[in-house]
Amino acid sequence: FVFARRNMLASRVFAVSRASILRPLQGHAFRALFSTKTSYRSDGTLDSAGVLAKHQSKFNKDMTHAEMIQNIRDHSLFSWNPSGAAATAAISVVKGEGVYFYDANGKKYLDFNSQAMCSNLGHTVPEEVKEEINKQMNSIAYAYPCATVTPIKAKLSALLADLFPADMNHFFYTSGGAESNETALRMARLYTGRHKVLARYRSYHGGTMGAMALTGDPRRWPSEPATAGIVHFMDPYPYSFKWGETEEEITRKNLQYLKETISYEGPKNIAAIFVESVTGTNGVLVPPKGYLEGLREICTEHGILLVCDEVMNGFGRTGKMFGFMHTTPVITPDIVTMAKGINGAFLPLGAVACVGKIAEHFKEKAISIGSTYNSHPMSLASSYGALKYMLKNDTLGHVAKMAPILKQLQMELKAKHPTVKECRSIGLFGMIDLQKNKKGDPFVPYNGAAPASITQFKSELLSQGLFTLIRWSSFFTNPPLIVSEKELREGFAIIDRALTTLDKSFEN
Repeated sequence: FVFARRNMLASRVFAVSRASILRPLQGHAFRALFSTKTSYRSDGTLDSAGVLAKHQSKFNKDMTHAEMIQNIRDHSLFSWNPSGAAATAAISVVKGEGVYFYDANGKKYLDFNSQAMCSNLGHTVPEEVKEEINKQMNSIAYAYPCATVTPIKAKLSALLADLFPADMNHFFYTSGGAESNETALRMARLYTGRHKVLARYRSYHGGTMGAMALTGDPRRWPSEPATAGIVHFMDPYPYSFKWGETEEEITRKNLQYLKETISYEGPKNIAAIFVESVTGTNGVLVPPKGYLEGLREICTEHGILLVCDEVMNGFGRTGKMFGFMHTTPVITPDIVTMAKGINGAFLPLGAVACVGKIAEHFKEKAISIGSTYNSHPMSLASSYGALKYMLKNDTLGHVAKMAPILKQLQMELKAKHPTVKECRSIGLFGMIDLQKNKKGDPFVPYNGAAPASITQFKSELLSQGLFTLIRWSSFFTNPPLIVSEKELREGFAIIDRALTTLDKSFEN
């Protein structure tokens, strides 16, 4: 007792002495740290009224483009690209309407990429979506996903079950596509007890560590060494060679190669194979005839889960509800990941669907993944409203009508412009490849820097009021699914004029 009492007194003396010494030093350090700011007083307390008054005075009006960019430069960082250059090139978006958006200078842009292939219902929020969001906000805006359920979660899950084939009736809700693929990766390993996962080189599955490890394109490189156990394999359509001249030959040879890859890695070691049902940013590559069907058979033979990434394809982009539905007979993946079109990107949301056997497993075993914003009621409400809007307005039917028009307009560009090498589309999911000479050489090598001719081409599109994504020597034609024939023709007319200028850079 005496010993303990002596130690306790000594600790108090030390604490008092330490506080008396450090307090003035801490005050000095605090003043030095915040000397350039007026939001904190000299005693370290926040001047709440002053901060609020400053913002009401400074931002209680429309910002000019210059003001917006300066504040972004001062306080924000961009995704993927160097933030300084990105801020310089950024469009200051202040308004959206239909398939168009407007910048701070009032300039109007036709959105030919649906932003990040996600604004499927355009930039006017449907009344059905507003109604569901407002209803949810007025009841409860957030609920802890580990310990509560909400009516909107029950309703959306039932609706999604009606949209999926076979026994895909269970859903796990995330904040976006990358998190959906992270979840699917975890589920596949836990369910099978296996570690290895196969994914393709011409692929993108998201920016988080696991999803980036699955990714095959160069965006993976800065994250390496990546998550262990991911093995990449070649696609049906590589960049520099062909598996064959016909779809049947391509499918046969590529699947034979995949079978050999599986034998090298050990079938009993492989938990899953991840594929984009239709490859997205790496080319809008529609699988050759029989490919997905053959892949399904291989996975079934070896007890490997087939995971279809529908983040970009899903909910009508390809002309069907999901990209994997372009199969005969329609295959059933084991797991499907989704985001973007699930609610037209009105709020952050993703999801993972799984077949019954996997759902039953996780009713008994922990899924061992989760985050604060899983099953966020506001996001779920936006999806419920968006999907009801799509059903009410037959969005899939509209895409079916517009798809051949988009394809025809692509082919007209190819016939007219020597710089157009190849065109591809399925539904309202399209890409045009560019070439700099008759040999078919791209303007930009794989993962290379754009020459002045491509930079000028992009500038011409923007100056004439068309926004899209240019990736290396290819650009996308992915308008919102509500686009009209008139708006399609407007967009392709702008592309036609910009290509006329690019044609001057065609060699010989």
